[in-house]
Amino acid sequence: MTSLIDPQVASPARRGVPIAVTYVPRPGLASLAVINFLLIVVTLSLYRFWAKTRVRRHIWSCIHINGEPLEYTGTGKELFLGALVVFLVLILPIILLIIAISIWLGPQHPLTAMLQTGVTILVLLLTGMAIYRARRYRLSRTLWRGIRGTLVGSSWRYSLLYFGSWLLKIFTLGWSTPAMNVELQQRITRDMRFGETPFTFRGSAGRLYPAYALCWFLVTIMVVFGIALGGGLLYSLYYAWGGVGFSWAKALAAGGIAAVAIYLLYSLTWTIYQAREMNAFAAYTGFDSARFRLTATAVSLGALWLGNLFIFLFTIGIGMPFILQRNVRYFCDRLTIDGTVDVESIRQSRQPLLKRGEGLASAFDIDSF
Repeated sequence: MTSLIDPQVASPARRGVPIAVTYVPRPGLASLAVINFLLIVVTLSLYRFWAKTRVRRHIWSCIHINGEPLEYTGTGKELFLGALVVFLVLILPIILLIIAISIWLGPQHPLTAMLQTGVTILVLLLTGMAIYRARRYRLSRTLWRGIRGTLVGSSWRYSLLYFGSWLLKIFTLGWSTPAMNVELQQRITRDMRFGETPFTFRGSAGRLYPAYALCWFLVTIMVVFGIALGGGLLYSLYYAWGGVGFSWAKALAAGGIAAVAIYLLYSLTWTIYQAREMNAFAAYTGFDSARFRLTATAVSLGALWLGNLFIFLFTIGIGMPFILQRNVRYFCDRLTIDGTVDVESIRQSRQPLLKRGEGLASAFDIDSF
């Protein structure tokens, strides 16, 4: 059998090569996490933009495609300027307006409540834009063999679609989630380019609904049972037993433990659907003649999530770079790319580079990295 990558036998019209993605860890992440934490504390969190950049450069360089690492070229200055512009243009005027209205009319005035509601709606409207522009910035600062990525669509259109998807999820009690998630992923994937070569996305939400229905009913039963059990115990202690041994402190402690247990069960249950969705989105995605395949499972996702939670709590947040590393490595280790890509025909993107970073995403605290 002849090799597709043999230049002597490859077709002159097409020199596609197989693509393999691997994660090759490098030392130094622990010291980087500690130094970043100390500098963030000393600078009253101002250094977080540069800390984020240093972590990304480390993690990106560990991702190898056909043996060659990715390169992250973003800067802390770009992230800082993006956040500063959003603060001065959007956040600060809103804060000053709310303070002025509250002082003038009083915090209980209907106009104050209307203004606060309007701010909430505005944030929801702009959340999709924040996600889209953050993805565009990261892709434009991610290079492989000198070629960078980008998004070529409209962040406003994506933001309106994102806002509409959340409204629909509320009205349908969540049942529109698979369909809307597919629509959102399709919109952003089809806008993605590596160089001038587009990604493709084709698939439906039908295969996601069995897993979603299972999780929805399990979580609903879990929450109803938890509320009923907690209410029954509270009634028994306070009324049926005459309040013997009852105290509100004990009740609140028991309620807190029950809430944590329900949260853990809730999160682990939804990994069933999350694994199915991740695998489906990978299978729906293509690039050139290659198709993606992911082998995520509910058990492995649950273990990943519990490990990340333990790292975050045990290190008081200092270990966040390791959480990012675990997430990226999980994806790389389970990703397979079938088919080939004509690497030599990929040309550099001609889209203009964004001059500022993820201002909206930072302002809304959408993504720590």
